Amino acid sequence: MNRRTAIITIAILLLPTLAQAQQPSRSFYDRNGSFAGSSSERGNSTSFYDRHGKFDGTAIRNRDGSTSFYDRNGHYAGQRR
Repeated sequence: MNRRTAIITIAILLLPTLAQAQQPSRSFYDRNGSFAGSSSERGNSTSFYDRHGKFDGTAIRNRDGSTSFYDRNGHYAGQRR
């Protein structure tokens, strides 16, 4: 296997991993313009993090169009229809 073939093979194998690592992310700021936290989407769920990067909870979109919320301990916290 020549060098070019090896590089192409590695690129093809790493492409799905790189695509998965690039999750849509959003930053949030308070009314003073200071960083307040962030969210990260993956599939039908969105995870929320506080300003220190500590996990704060998850929102999951259900098939029926409702959204279920879970706190940082994974306990059910409510639902929105």
